[in-house]
Amino acid sequence: MNAADNSTNRPVSVAIVNYNGLETLDQTIRSVLAQDISPRDIRILDNNSTDGSVEFVKARFPKIAVTKLPANRGPNPARNEGLRAALHDHVLVMDNDIVLAPDYISRLMGVHIENPEAGAVTGQIRFHDRPDTIQYNGTYIHYAGEIMLNRRESADPIKVGCVSAGAVLLDRQKVFRLGGFDEDFFIGWEDGDLTFRLSLAGFPCYAVSKAVCFHIRRERGRKWVRFQTRNRWWFIGKNYDARTIVLALPAILLLQLGAGFFFLLKGDFGSFCCGTLDALRSAPMIMGKRKAVQSLKKIGDGALLRGERVDLPGGLEKSAPGRFLLAAFSLLFRIYWCLIRVFLKAEGRRQPSSRHSGALPSREGGKAEVRKF
Repeated sequence: MNAADNSTNRPVSVAIVNYNGLETLDQTIRSVLAQDISPRDIRILDNNSTDGSVEFVKARFPKIAVTKLPANRGPNPARNEGLRAALHDHVLVMDNDIVLAPDYISRLMGVHIENPEAGAVTGQIRFHDRPDTIQYNGTYIHYAGEIMLNRRESADPIKVGCVSAGAVLLDRQKVFRLGGFDEDFFIGWEDGDLTFRLSLAGFPCYAVSKAVCFHIRRERGRKWVRFQTRNRWWFIGKNYDARTIVLALPAILLLQLGAGFFFLLKGDFGSFCCGTLDALRSAPMIMGKRKAVQSLKKIGDGALLRGERVDLPGGLEKSAPGRFLLAAFSLLFRIYWCLIRVFLKAEGRRQPSSRHSGALPSREGGKAEVRKF
């Protein structure tokens, strides 16, 4: 029996994070119920929705457990609660606007079985309204502090730097060993932070091109720009080596300058400035988190960061000036990467300990605790 066949015998929990998802939840839940491995532990983690989606789930799917959180603090607290409450150690954490292909979970579980060191496995996320167009197929982190989309499709799983939490199968034991999702991030970089930490600690992330799901997109407001800007600095401050920050700082600042000019043209410069100020004000908190992350590093920045090109948000590639700007930035960053990468560390400080106190959920007093990283 191969791993794909054996995956049907492995129990999997499903945790769906919801906030005002009435328009999409029905499709999402039905795609989970249609999986070829028939997960029995399915729960909704609701961020205090106001659109009647909780009542809809209770009426339409009464066997699905629903936990209504007292406030909307972003997806990460709900994700952590879903991991704690799950009945099994392998948990598919997903958003309320994702529709899974019927073999999605079994394909991801097969990769976990074949690669027991894996921390996170994702499939290929496509746009629901454009099912032939790929949104995510796993990602890497550009050293200047931006994502690089994995554009390579493969019949075999691909090891990547980090993955989206849109629909990711996590090994709960490894996730909690690293402190779980950082609940301070709110939205923007919040899933990349955890999955990149998994890679740094020697629990690699995999992308499975043959496992497909579909994202029903919804528009984001200007608040997203503020959080995205702040959290980019948080990600760098927490996860990069000090040497990496010093060497990469010119590229990091150049990207920040370019982003500021872009948001000025888009009318979002105020949100961009607020996000930058938020990052400066919260620097002491991030330095505290940084110590814990750096102590668990097994893989160094030199082995995980990339510098071939940069993928900037905002649809720049849709116009000729935007494509020129992307090409110019990518060329500059590629040249600078060639100059500094030889000086970056390829290994971390030490092996992650299986006895790490931030690892496992505790139910003493009826409440689970997760150490913040």
